[in-house]
Amino acid sequence: MRTLLIYIISFLFINSIFSQGSKPVVLVSGKAVNERNMQPVDVDVRVIYELLPSGKEAGLARINPMDGTYKIILPYGKKYSYRANAEGFYSVTKFLDITDLTEYKEIDEQNLFLAPLMIDQVVRINNIFFEGRTEKLLPESYIELDYFVEFLKTNKKIRIELGAHTDNVGGLKPNMELSQKRVEVIADYLKKHKIKDKRLEIKAYGPTRPMGFNNNEEGRAMNNRIEFKVLSLN
Repeated sequence: MRTLLIYIISFLFINSIFSQGSKPVVLVSGKAVNERNMQPVDVDVRVIYELLPSGKEAGLARINPMDGTYKIILPYGKKYSYRANAEGFYSVTKFLDITDLTEYKEIDEQNLFLAPLMIDQVVRINNIFFEGRTEKLLPESYIELDYFVEFLKTNKKIRIELGAHTDNVGGLKPNMELSQKRVEVIADYLKKHKIKDKRLEIKAYGPTRPMGFNNNEEGRAMNNRIEFKVLSLN
């Protein structure tokens, strides 16, 4: 009941902001769902949004416990990451750049995925950005990496395979080499933050496991990714 009341108050607050003709904002809405079955998660869920690249928390919201929906307001002029947090799940982060926004905008159907901690579960680690076709991390990546470190420290017994994927631009061999360098960079970052080597296996997949078509920008972006697979939970 208390969570439902918080959601109602948040909704009324959103409406009041729009009625006052404030500066441009984005209203983002969607559902927090279990990535495995696409159903709302039956646990306490918070939506957290942060500024990039600083990582400063910009706010949080509760989901509607009746149907898993959420609404958040993001003021213009910034880059944001946002995710749903729930015990027993890994939160898949989304990225939104509204630095050039000039008018009010609504973005709906932005589902926030929560990946259950299960053996063989494969999870994409979003918001990992590299400089061009190199292994050099961009500053916006460190928020997600620090969140991933915290996740591994909280779940002390989990052992994972860390995998790097690319698109097929440039051929097989260069992309296999690039994905190897990228996965090593991520693994080194984890180790520097006291994640033990024995908890990590690394794998360079290159362009061999595409998620999208390589003939357009959207597909190539889907294929250039870092993922982890749960190998063991204890």
